[in-house]
Amino acid sequence: MYNSSSTIPRRRGFTIIELVVVMAVIAVLVSLLLPAVQQTREAARRIDCSNNLKQLGLAAQNFHDVKGHFPPGIGYFPPAGGGVFGTYQFHLLPYLDQDNLYCSALGDVPFPPPVGTTTVLYPGNNDVYSEPVNVFLCPSDPSVGSDGVVMINGISFGALCYPCNALISAQKNPPGPQGKTRIADIRDGTSNTILHAEKYARCSNTTMAKPFQEGGTAWAYCTSPLFFPWLPEPMNPPDSAFYPGFCIPALAPRGAPDVVGPRSIFQVQPLPGKCDPTRASTAHPGGIQVGLADGSVRTLARTMSSKTWWAAVTPVEGEVLGSDW
Repeated sequence: MYNSSSTIPRRRGFTIIELVVVMAVIAVLVSLLLPAVQQTREAARRIDCSNNLKQLGLAAQNFHDVKGHFPPGIGYFPPAGGGVFGTYQFHLLPYLDQDNLYCSALGDVPFPPPVGTTTVLYPGNNDVYSEPVNVFLCPSDPSVGSDGVVMINGISFGALCYPCNALISAQKNPPGPQGKTRIADIRDGTSNTILHAEKYARCSNTTMAKPFQEGGTAWAYCTSPLFFPWLPEPMNPPDSAFYPGFCIPALAPRGAPDVVGPRSIFQVQPLPGKCDPTRASTAHPGGIQVGLADGSVRTLARTMSSKTWWAAVTPVEGEVLGSDW
């Protein structure tokens, strides 16, 4: 009689030791591959970030070609020809293929006397301020969610990761947020002066003065209690430290001692709860990416001296940039 069991080979399973060895090998391979994958992703994000800065630089150049100056930090008041009042970034929208968003901001604004209520383009109209704009967002910024917004006093604002240098956007005589700086005014040279820099959209700490323990950047945040206390909601005071600029001198006497000067040097990957919302900051481990006033983009090493940083921020002081530039 044929015995089938005698002709079928017996199947041998893995031993526990063999399984452990295989799992250990897989773990080692994963540990070797993961950093490479992370580095590849970071390189891609850095390229995206650089491209955003290039677009902003080109938009600022085109704005200058048309208007004869760079956009104001917040302006214009009284409304200039064309009727526009908003942040530096709001003025750039038509030069960033955001015409529809820009035009949807048309509406009435209750300017104070003698101007009175006037129909202008203003990001407070029709909730334009709440819209995320991709070119304003750095994909490496850990403080911005997938929705591209930040909450300010319980209200959603479009986040911003590339604020402007307030020494350019807000310092034309007399100094204030309505600066009209021309290329010719940047006597230190446009290739030696920072116009845009990275900055976390949300930043917090427990050591600064109360108004600056929570902040960041929002592209349409127009609040300025010193210059525009009459702005309607949601821009009206109490304001928060979400101004769409860096190196804003007016913040120093209000409790932000490192907002200007060499101590304003950028932060590299600041820890949660230890981040100064008035200073530039980057999530890239190798250093911060900045856009210069000539439209070019470069990376500043994390080892750059504070003296060189400040020399590159100031547009007219005539400092000599260090060898670490």
